[in-house]
Amino acid sequence: MTKDFIIIAHRGASARYPENTLLAFGKALEGGATWLELDVHLSADGRLVVIHDEYLERTTNGRGLVAEMSLAQLRRLNAGLGERVPVLEEVLDLAAGRATVNIELKGKATAVPVAQLLQQRIASGGLHLDEILVSSLDENELIPFGQLQTGFRLAPVADRPDQRFWQLAEKLEAWSVHLEAASVSSAVVAKARQQGRKLLVYTVNDQQTLAILEKLGVDGVFTDLPELFKKP
Repeated sequence: MTKDFIIIAHRGASARYPENTLLAFGKALEGGATWLELDVHLSADGRLVVIHDEYLERTTNGRGLVAEMSLAQLRRLNAGLGERVPVLEEVLDLAAGRATVNIELKGKATAVPVAQLLQQRIASGGLHLDEILVSSLDENELIPFGQLQTGFRLAPVADRPDQRFWQLAEKLEAWSVHLEAASVSSAVVAKARQQGRKLLVYTVNDQQTLAILEKLGVDGVFTDLPELFKKP
């Protein structure tokens, strides 16, 4: 593994700790992670909360839609091992000066508030452009984010790339493209190279798959087990 190969802690050290919690992110950082990936939704009162699903049942003891709960209601839930659902600011504070953060715009209408929050932190000197990568499966979030001329790096996400995906990457002038491991081939790697994009692959939790992807020439992987793929 080269020193430039990117290892991203997917929702933190999420194989061993509750995903998208401060505990999972903290443990990833303690283990030497230099990249964290997280997902954001908006609460009913407009706060950016770090959680993957639009529903609460899988990752908390709550029920219903994240978007229908206030931050105070979400804070009362157990996200695993007594952890609370964090807000984006808390994870940025935890990662400051320690790791690059990949923010995935998962919920609807997250583009503008994420951009505003990041720009405020840039203005205050608490954040640098190269400490953030913004990605999404939803072009209706990524395109508005890009149009705000924030200067942050962008990445479209897809299970399988089609012509529309590569056109979106071009339109966004994306820094990277994020693809599911099973969809990656030498042709896909070549297409990313042709466009000048980094190719980051999810979700890789075993050494054999990592070795195959490295041989193909991808630039990095998302993993739930960042401690397994420590660089020498």
